[in-house]
Amino acid sequence: MRQKTIFPYLLILPALLIICLVSLYPALYSIFLSLNTFRRGERVFVGMRNFEQILASTNFWDSLRLTAVYGVLFVLLTMIFAFILAVMLNRRLNYTGLFMTMIFVPWILSEVVTGVIFRWLFLPGYGLLQDLLSPLFGDIAFLGHPQGAMGVVIGATIWRTLAFAMLLILAGLQTIPGEVYEAGAIDGANGWQSFWSITWPLVRPTTLVIVLLLTLQAINATGLFLSITNGGPGRATEVLSVSMYREAIVFFNFGYGAALAVLMLLINIVLAAIYIRTMRSEVVA
Repeated sequence: MRQKTIFPYLLILPALLIICLVSLYPALYSIFLSLNTFRRGERVFVGMRNFEQILASTNFWDSLRLTAVYGVLFVLLTMIFAFILAVMLNRRLNYTGLFMTMIFVPWILSEVVTGVIFRWLFLPGYGLLQDLLSPLFGDIAFLGHPQGAMGVVIGATIWRTLAFAMLLILAGLQTIPGEVYEAGAIDGANGWQSFWSITWPLVRPTTLVIVLLLTLQAINATGLFLSITNGGPGRATEVLSVSMYREAIVFFNFGYGAALAVLMLLINIVLAAIYIRTMRSEVVA
């Protein structure tokens, strides 16, 4: 009997060891590094000094603000477009398979490839979208303008992530029985009333999960920023992840960079806890 109880855990033990090796150990080592600094190649314990320097730095608060702006716009716009596409595809329009294929092409591309594509599309003098859109915005070079550069990164992220969010919403929509809508129609519900009274309450748990995943993605986004703007112009797109990358990889300030990583981990944990609590309240309600 005891062997039957232990056997399932033995089956998942290799996966748990791999997870600990590639996730848990680096996280714990980052916490250790955040309490140290390196001087002349030697590690020196400094306690909470790195965190004090970060919290006293205006660059940190600027990066946090940029991360919040990027995350809110990215998550909000992605959810709106994904919901519209999911509702359209759920109606089983003609050529649905072709539309699904076109939507999923960006999802299979890596962040670096997507970033290079968008950097060339907005390259002054050569980029297709730069030439098409710049007259509408006063002939500005998007990648040379703070708001324009952030807009390009947000657009690239939405373009790449839209298929993922749309697929999950579409899966949630297809689990709603048709009889529920028929009952609503009998009661006199129109399209908007059916959406707010039937569709939205039933897909809201799925929506909360997607929002959580997209928010965590926004906080940790690095590849698109580095491949499109590299944090520029100036520090206009230097979000927390890019700031951490520069401190640790470019400037070899490993203790400071690790402290930034720990703060980002805490932000991830807090947001995840809030969403999990919200989802539990949805289930109880």
